[in-house]
Amino acid sequence: MSNGTEFYFYEDRVEARGMDIRLLRRLLSYLVPHKGLIALALAGLLLGTACQLAGPYILKLVIDRNVTPRVLDGMAGRILLYLAALAGAMGFLYLQMFSVSLIGQRVILHIRTEMFGRLQRLPVSFFDRTPTGRLMTRLTSDVEALQELISSGLVSTVGDVALLAGTASVLLWMDARLALVVFAVLPALVLFVELLKRFIREANREKRRKLARINAYLQEHVSGVAVVKAFVQEEKSVRGFDARNEEYCAESIRLTNFYSVYFPGVELFASVAVALLLWQGGIRVIAGAVTFGTLVAFLEYAQKFYNPIKDMSDKYNILQAALASSERIFHILDMEVSPEYGPVPSGGEEDAGAVDAWGAGGARRAGPPAIEFRDVWFSYPKGGGEERGMVLRGVSFALLEGETGAIVGATGAGKTTILNLLCRFYEISRGEIRLFGRDVREIPRGELRGMISLVLQDPFLFSGTIRENVEAGGAAIDRAVEVAGVARFSAAWDGGLITQVGERGGRLSVGQRQLVSFARALARDPKILILDEATSSVDPVTEHELQSALAKILSGRTSLVVAHRLSTILSADRIIVMHRGKVRETGTHQELLAARGIYHRLFTLQFAGR
Repeated sequence: MSNGTEFYFYEDRVEARGMDIRLLRRLLSYLVPHKGLIALALAGLLLGTACQLAGPYILKLVIDRNVTPRVLDGMAGRILLYLAALAGAMGFLYLQMFSVSLIGQRVILHIRTEMFGRLQRLPVSFFDRTPTGRLMTRLTSDVEALQELISSGLVSTVGDVALLAGTASVLLWMDARLALVVFAVLPALVLFVELLKRFIREANREKRRKLARINAYLQEHVSGVAVVKAFVQEEKSVRGFDARNEEYCAESIRLTNFYSVYFPGVELFASVAVALLLWQGGIRVIAGAVTFGTLVAFLEYAQKFYNPIKDMSDKYNILQAALASSERIFHILDMEVSPEYGPVPSGGEEDAGAVDAWGAGGARRAGPPAIEFRDVWFSYPKGGGEERGMVLRGVSFALLEGETGAIVGATGAGKTTILNLLCRFYEISRGEIRLFGRDVREIPRGELRGMISLVLQDPFLFSGTIRENVEAGGAAIDRAVEVAGVARFSAAWDGGLITQVGERGGRLSVGQRQLVSFARALARDPKILILDEATSSVDPVTEHELQSALAKILSGRTSLVVAHRLSTILSADRIIVMHRGKVRETGTHQELLAARGIYHRLFTLQFAGR
C-alpha cells in the first residue's frame, strides 16, 4: 500500500497516458450487469442511425422522381416516408438516451457506494495525510466525469462510428467520385484534431487538479472558521481562496479557448468539404453526370459525415478526462483496507512472554489480562529508522478485567497513541497487544469494535437527533442516556431525545455534546471503555456528576483513561506514567506519590498552591 505522502502527490499529478486499455476494460466491467439496457440502447442507436441515413436518400428520390420531372404521383408517399424517418430517428434517439442515462446513473450509484465503503475501511493514517477536500473531489467531480463518459461517451461513440461508416458506405455506393471530394479534407482535419487534442487533454487535467485544490482549501477553512475569526484572518483566508479560484478560472478560460478553436475549426473543415462538393457536384450536374437530387443528398450526407467526426473528437477528450478521473478513483478502490478488517495470525503461544498484571512483586490473578501490551514499539507513517521517529518504545503493561487504568504524562508522551493502537487504528511496528488473551490482529473487526467503546476529547456528533446519535452506539439507549446525564438536560427541551443536534452537534454546548458521546459509548455495553481526555470539555459540576455516574457502570468493566487532570484518576486501580514513549512508572495513586518520581512531580505541579 502506498504511504500517505505518495498518495498526496499522486492525487495532484495523476495523468491518463493515451488510451489506457487496462482502465477502459475495468470501466467497461461495470456495464456487464446491465446487458439488457445496453442491448436496448444499441438497438435504439442502430435503428436511429438507419433512419438518419434513410432521410437524405428519400429526399434524393423526391427531387429526382417528383420535383425535377414535375411528377406528383408518389410524391406524398415519399414525403410521408421522409417524415417517418425523421420521427423514427427522434424516437430511437430518445430510447437510446434514456437507456444510456439509466445505465450511467446505476453505474455511478455503484461506484460511489463502492468508494464510500472503501473509504470507511481505509486506515486512519490515510486520512491523516489526505485532505478531505480532495476526497470530496474524487466522490463528486471525478465520479461525474465517469458518468459523462458512460452517459454521453461510450454508447454514443459507437453511434458516431456506425453513422460515420454508414454514411461513408452510402456515399461510395451513390457516387465514388463525389465521395472522394467529401473525404478530401479528412487528412488536414485529422492533423488539426490531433494537434489540438493534446492541449485540451492537458488543460482538462489541470482544471480538475485545481478544482481539487479549491475543494481542499474550502473544506479546511469552513471547518476552521472559528479559528479564522478568532485570529482575525478573514482577509488572508479570502485572499488564499481568491488565488486558488483565479487559478481555476484561468484554467477554465484556457480550456474554453481551446474548445473555441476546436469546434469552429472542425466546422470550417466541414464547410470547406461542402464548398468543394458544391463546386465539383455542380459541374457534374451541369454536365449531366449526376442528378440534382444526388447533389442535394450528398450535401446532407456531408453534414452527417463530419458531425460524427466532431463529436468523436470531443468524446475522445471526455474519455481522456474520464480515464484520468478513473485512475484516481481506482487508486482509492485498490488501496489495501486497514488490517483490522482481516485477521493476521500471530503464530505465538497464548501466554508466551505474558506481562505480570500486578507488576513487580505483586500476586497475579487467574486468567489472562483484559488489556495487555507486550514490548510494543510504534512509529507513525513517515517515520525514520527502527529507533528514530518511534513514538512508543518497548511499552509493556497489563490491566485485569474490571480494573480501571489511567495513562498520564506530558504532551507527546504517547498516551493517545496507546489508545489508537488498542482500537487498531494503526498497526504496531513490533510487539504484541492482547485483549482477554487474544492478539488484537486475530480478533475480527466486528467483534473488536463490539468489545470497545471510545470517547474522544473532541466530541463528534452526526446530524440528526440526540437519540439517533446514541443509537449509533448500541441498543441500551434508555439506560445510557440516564447514566450519562443526557436525559437530565434533554428533558428541558420540547423535543427531548428527538431534538435535532445540527451539523457536528452545533446546537449543543461542548459539554452536552460530550455527554451525548458518553451515552453513545455506554449504549453498546462494552467490555472495555476508553476515555481520551473525555471529561476535559465539561464544567466541574457536570464532571463531578459524570464521574459519579461512571462509577456505577464501571463495575465489572475494564476501562482505560487518558487524563491530564490528575484529580479525575485518583481512584484508578493502576496508573501508568508515560515519558518520551516509555512506561516509566506504574502503580496506584498512593504508591506513585510515595515513589516521589515523575508522577509525584506532575501531581505537585497541578495541585501546588491549592
